[in-house]
Amino acid sequence: MRPPTIVLVFSCLVGAAGVALAAESIRFPDGYRNWYVDHSTVALQGHTPESEVGIQQVYANALALKGLETGKFEDGATFVVDHFEYVEDNNKTLTQGNRAVIAVMQRDQQRFKDTGGWGFEAFKGGDPNQRLVTDGGKECFSCHAAHADNNFLFTRLHR
Repeated sequence: MRPPTIVLVFSCLVGAAGVALAAESIRFPDGYRNWYVDHSTVALQGHTPESEVGIQQVYANALALKGLETGKFEDGATFVVDHFEYVEDNNKTLTQGNRAVIAVMQRDQQRFKDTGGWGFEAFKGGDPNQRLVTDGGKECFSCHAAHADNNFLFTRLHR
């Protein structure tokens, strides 16, 4: 009787740890392409960091749009940066290439106290199963921290 009890307790502890981890992680932003398109940018070669070279489309959910309008962001406000490689055509045009990453910035002042009330996640190639953020968003926040006067955002409302 003892071994099954130990296995059951261990399984419950592992399961609980998995639930706690899932509760802290940011979900893949299904349906984000139906959100408000705040703006698009093209970061050309020579842009720092080099990993961000490409075409970026920035989406804001309804709470993020309200925050852009008022300057106050409620928990649940979410931005998505859909980042693509670009293809040059003899220095005449830039065309969207393969998706490089989907980056997510989500407001939750309690969960993400160490990163200005914002959580960060990135999904390699747009794959919900390939999470890239391994440090709780600290590396992402290190760049966003310089924008404390703008709620740690690089963007402002574009209409």
